[in-house]
Amino acid sequence: MSTWNDFLIILNTGVFMAGAELALMEGARSSKKVPSCRVSPYLRERDEKGRFETDFKNLKSSPSLFQENFRMTPATFEKLYEILLPFLMRKRNTRPDDFISEKAKLAMVLEYFASGDLCRHIASCYRISKQHVSQAICKALKCQVAECNEETMTAVAKSYKEKWNFPNCIGAIDGKHIQIRAPPKSGSIFYNYKGFHSIVLLASCDASYKFTHIDVGAYGSEGDSNIFKNSTFGSKVLSDQLPFPADTLIDGKKVPHFIVADDAFPLGKRIIKPFAQKTLTTEERIFNYRLSRARRCIENAFGILSTKWLCLRKILFCSPDRAQEIVSACCLLHNFLLNEVREEYCPDTFSGYETNNGEWVIGETENWDSDRNETRFYRGRSSDYGKYVRNVLKEYVNSAQGAVPWQNVAAFV
Repeated sequence: MSTWNDFLIILNTGVFMAGAELALMEGARSSKKVPSCRVSPYLRERDEKGRFETDFKNLKSSPSLFQENFRMTPATFEKLYEILLPFLMRKRNTRPDDFISEKAKLAMVLEYFASGDLCRHIASCYRISKQHVSQAICKALKCQVAECNEETMTAVAKSYKEKWNFPNCIGAIDGKHIQIRAPPKSGSIFYNYKGFHSIVLLASCDASYKFTHIDVGAYGSEGDSNIFKNSTFGSKVLSDQLPFPADTLIDGKKVPHFIVADDAFPLGKRIIKPFAQKTLTTEERIFNYRLSRARRCIENAFGILSTKWLCLRKILFCSPDRAQEIVSACCLLHNFLLNEVREEYCPDTFSGYETNNGEWVIGETENWDSDRNETRFYRGRSSDYGKYVRNVLKEYVNSAQGAVPWQNVAAFV
């Protein structure tokens, strides 16, 4: 009997201790700090004190100031907003009491792109959390880069012939390093020859500085030539798999359509670059000058892009994938504004222009650009066919038919 009573005492004691432990656990849970609100009180005041509510409407009444902040006029902003709206709207509103308008998100991101300030600083001015609208911009504006086909390439070649006096050119190509924060455990893979971590924007453009192809995200440690060879676009160019226009006759000789590039790229049937700078003949110097007029288009395009969207001139404190979206979005906005409102986005006084006697008038963008006079080297084997095409072009630009009146003075010969 005593044994049974002892068992009941032990059982009851165990139940009591278990219950006490459970009560202590419940007490610990209830003692945890419960958020007093879902959103920071500072952010909750966005409708009264945020930049969008206090300054945006006032800026719209002053188009010049609005354009300085957003790189477009209020009318163009509204047009862009209408295009992006289907891509910005959420499928369902999970925060009806704390709703952030799509227009405020777009304004904040455009101001970040244009100013180059830290994203968190811009976000705090708007009193909203950091927004990632760049992906929506990429989806909505992807049509701003024309499809690569025979018709579009023929149109580009015509514009290079009319504007820059260079025949059969379907684009100018080059690479630009975009500085990023070194990703964790990335070693030196993003570290470039300029001494900072970057991803590379490889792009080609037409005679009016619009991008015809963009490839973003290659490691900064890679050279332009390798990036080009390893890209889908580059491999198709080098293997002659793009729908190039038919060859044309220049001085009675068949010449293919091609892309102009600098010394970093391989000379070939579809890639034409300058003669090496050692012991140049008069004809070669004139050819290099004439080719540089066409190749200058991609340098100017990069200059305009990074001067208008200053975030590309500063360190992008984000992952490489996010940086890739930001760079792509800026390129597409660049094309959108050139297509829609070229004169207000990029007048000749901004981009630079050539006078009737061939003198180049420096624009505002060239005063900003620090990469203009870099020396580049390519240590590769030149293609004999590329040499042939380059020699035909050299003879053409030095002939009575292909010469321009000022080329000897401009080439210092």
